Amino acid sequence: MTLKDALTRLKDRDDWVEVLDYLAKEREAAIMDFQHSDLTDNPHKLAKLAGEIAAIDRVLRVLLDD
Repeated sequence: MTLKDALTRLKDRDDWVEVLDYLAKEREAAIMDFQHSDLTDNPHKLAKLAGEIAAIDRVLRVLLDD
């Protein structure tokens, strides 16, 4: 089975929307963290936050890809 096959099967489930919604909310929460100065006060924290956002966004895009 390929990832595309698995995603096609998962999209038919009623609770699949909840998974996508959760990931979208996590991405938005991470983006909002940029407004907190204690989370962006040094380059390492900033790079970590940017990496988290990029990873969540990438996963969400793969899962939403038709």
